[in-house]
Amino acid sequence: MIPLLRAGSLAVNGALFLGAPLLAGVPFPGAAAIAAALFAASWWACGRAPGASPAPPEVIAAAERVARRMGAPPPRGVRSVAGWTAAAFRARDGYGILLGRDVEEPHREAVLAHEIAHYVRGDLFWEPWTDGPARILAGAATRVPPLWVIALPFLFIAAPLARATELAADRLAAGCVSSYPAVLSEVALKMGGGQTLFYPALHVRVRHAARHSKEGGVKG
Repeated sequence: MIPLLRAGSLAVNGALFLGAPLLAGVPFPGAAAIAAALFAASWWACGRAPGASPAPPEVIAAAERVARRMGAPPPRGVRSVAGWTAAAFRARDGYGILLGRDVEEPHREAVLAHEIAHYVRGDLFWEPWTDGPARILAGAATRVPPLWVIALPFLFIAAPLARATELAADRLAAGCVSSYPAVLSEVALKMGGGQTLFYPALHVRVRHAARHSKEGGVKG
């Protein structure tokens, strides 16, 4: 399912990036150059390293430990910010991890496993070409509502793709860290977590992770 959604999202993005200039009367060579520039801008925007301080040694050690368990190289950088948040980002020759300081030690490996799963599955590579433009436009539209008119066509396939990749990362993380479903449950209790454009409802993710965890995997 995810390969088909990726192909569909890539095709939609390409058609929109190329078609809009053509409809505006731009000759094909110019329209192709604009489309290439827009994809390049998405690659840059999706791959920007967040401005944050280096994480404490114990967080870096935990990230390296989880990466080894998942058969991934260690992250090239682990950064720390305020709050409860986590993200993986592209880095030179690999990937990096951003982790909020409110992610407590009992939850840390589970949260790190989910972010590393995005790297292992190739999501960080595909994002700029598939769901990345939709994410960027949706973020801008929350601040400038008229931009939803532009964002909606990109969301048609990109939003289901993003939700599917979250469930796939949950599945991989649950097979590597046995506490993963329990951590998701705690997050659901704290945050509610209804479905959004890019994320399945947390109760759906909890059931999905628990089912996979019971099926087997390397338990940590």
